[in-house]
Amino acid sequence: MLRHLPILLILVTPGYCMFRPQSPKQHCVDPKAYFAVDENQSRQSYNEENDEFFHVEENLEVSQNQRIQNDMVQRDTLEESNGNCQAGWKSFKRPSGEWCMKIFYEDSITQSTAEQRCQAQGATLSGLQNHLESLYVTYTVSTHIYPSTGSIWVGLKRRKSCEKVGLTRDCTWATSFLWTDNSATGTDGLAWACNQPDNARNRSQSCATLTASYKGSVLGFQTGLLDDVGCDFDYIKMDRKDRDIKAYICGKKPKV
Repeated sequence: MLRHLPILLILVTPGYCMFRPQSPKQHCVDPKAYFAVDENQSRQSYNEENDEFFHVEENLEVSQNQRIQNDMVQRDTLEESNGNCQAGWKSFKRPSGEWCMKIFYEDSITQSTAEQRCQAQGATLSGLQNHLESLYVTYTVSTHIYPSTGSIWVGLKRRKSCEKVGLTRDCTWATSFLWTDNSATGTDGLAWACNQPDNARNRSQSCATLTASYKGSVLGFQTGLLDDVGCDFDYIKMDRKDRDIKAYICGKKPKV
């Protein structure tokens, strides 16, 4: 076994973007470029006993356990939080104020139908303010539909100026889409799957879904991350049954 250089294990889910691309022409950034090591310099300065990377498996295990514990605490808190929202709706604190969200389950519907269903509830398709909201939606739907997998409509629409292009300097992962609920702000909730939003299929992908599953990915798309799709895309017809629409998330302001 080599004793002169630190050993660094990089665990990457297949297809997962470990680092955000730095330019619109890049895809998944090669992690090796972030951890390039000069061998001669390393041999001069390396001290194995003090090198935390040498114990990377222990560090990863501790980090993963801590993350799982944090997620469980967050989910438990969410299940108890109704705030000023009516029964059955969950309360979230946003920079724009309190926001009430509720998940509804229906297979194979289009984005416009999901929006109509939300409007019938006095709501609209909800955006995602941050990772906590994405976690809540992903975990709740994945648990409800188990062992099935699928997609969830969210309140996200492509900007008109980005309708005819893929990822460019002007239409990036952060600027190609807008939240439609008039509540979610910023880009913290824009957690895209690798190389998305790519506006594939003849530049027809103007809506977006969140992937739900008990597995790490579905047909190459990571669980809990966003994908741009056609607003009336037929997953069954296009032989994408495992990613078919299973739910949609509605949101509205509380009546105080």
